[in-house]
Amino acid sequence: MMYLHTIGDSTRYNGWTNWHTFSVGSNLMNDEGLYLEACRYERGAVYPTWQGFIESAGLEGLYLNGVSVSDPNLDHTELTELIQEINA
Repeated sequence: MMYLHTIGDSTRYNGWTNWHTFSVGSNLMNDEGLYLEACRYERGAVYPTWQGFIESAGLEGLYLNGVSVSDPNLDHTELTELIQEINA
């Protein structure tokens, strides 16, 4: 179940910045192939980032739940943190 939280002018989805970021992040964590690829990338990268993961895995053009992994609405900072913490 997805929860929408509204606090003042801020709308968050299950703690994520927006629905696009929530959807892509959730798919990454729940798709075994993507998750394992992210784990491999994070272990081998000096400074892992979301964009670096997309490029190294050849995922340009991929859509997860209807959202492009390069969608301008994605919070790249939040997704980079997800990638950096994936093997923690």
